[in-house]
Amino acid sequence: MKDASLPQLRTFLRIVERGSLSAAAKDLGTTQPTVSRQLQDLETTYGAALLIRTTRSLRVTDAGRMVYEQARLVVQSDDILRERLMGDDAQVEGRIRIAAPSGFGAFVIAPFCGRFVERYSRVELQLCLSDGRSDLISEGIDVAVRIGQLGDSSLFARPLVALEEILVGHPRWSSRPIARPVDLLTLPWVAFSGLSDGDEVVFERNAHKQKITVMPRFRIDQINGHREALLAGAGIGLIHRYAVDTDIREGRLVQLLPDWQRPEWPVNAMFPVRNPAYRLQAWCAELKNELARIPGTKNAGMFRPV
Repeated sequence: MKDASLPQLRTFLRIVERGSLSAAAKDLGTTQPTVSRQLQDLETTYGAALLIRTTRSLRVTDAGRMVYEQARLVVQSDDILRERLMGDDAQVEGRIRIAAPSGFGAFVIAPFCGRFVERYSRVELQLCLSDGRSDLISEGIDVAVRIGQLGDSSLFARPLVALEEILVGHPRWSSRPIARPVDLLTLPWVAFSGLSDGDEVVFERNAHKQKITVMPRFRIDQINGHREALLAGAGIGLIHRYAVDTDIREGRLVQLLPDWQRPEWPVNAMFPVRNPAYRLQAWCAELKNELARIPGTKNAGMFRPV
């Protein structure tokens, strides 16, 4: 039995990620018959159907999913080897498929990606915005930006920044006497369920912690909608500073209990492999440095590709 070739594996990855043979052929700069022949050769090599094709759809079989997961590792290892052999002459080029939360992605990641592709003309970015947790392997994601504490995972994390979370509300709520967290219990709350740590809210000042239990009358799972509800005066709420910094400076919102702090939210770049390709490291390094300039972030230091 012949071994599978690297070009065949690259072609198979692109077919799965693009969802069609014609789109894969266009990306690879070849013809659809060539892509089809490479797929057939790969299926012959492994003695199994990897894809089920109809006139309208393409579905990956169980065998195809196994091949896809291993092919990603093989191709990524080859990319890393090529880039390291190139040394200082390594080029930032190729495709990067990114997953990010919808709100943070729209506010921060999308504008950054626009500047990144403008700087690196040989890079193709695909940004997937969703508040669900993407399966990096099955969805062909190269890097995922995730906010919050990390659970058990087979993924590899690289810290980016920590986000400051603050309590804000419409200016009319600031006329109430608010000196301690317990004073907030008389006010209506708008809760962002996308990153909520529950209805128990902990504040800290001078190493003294105070916990209150709130009963939100309005919950929303999208940060843009959460901000709009706060601007409309629906209640007070916790939100990341980057999303409302301009609103506070221009007087549309006010920060409440500014002397009391909330726990910070860590932001990490998650990779399916320990040593990502150079283009991914470069993207991550520039993102980390850009995030450090955003209001309400804390950066541990400069990140450099290795």
